[in-house]
Amino acid sequence: MIHVLSVTGFALGAVPLLAFAFFSPGLEAEGIWGYAFFTFGLLVFAGLIASAFRRRWLWALVAAQGILLGLVLYETFSDAVLYVGT
Repeated sequence: MIHVLSVTGFALGAVPLLAFAFFSPGLEAEGIWGYAFFTFGLLVFAGLIASAFRRRWLWALVAAQGILLGLVLYETFSDAVLYVGT
């Protein structure tokens, strides 16, 4: 059951995380929504890791989610290096 929720969460949360990484100057600029989606991404990441031990194909989604979260953190702490508006 958790793998279904994790994959669904990844499908729903990947686009906002990409938007925060490339079309936003950082989580601070987005306020509560930025932190809410990042927290949701962390929960999905934890669910994917827990599910990947039983279903090996989910390790690809774990890697993708980790990259997305890393991009958002890099964008937030790097003075908008990835931000398209700069």
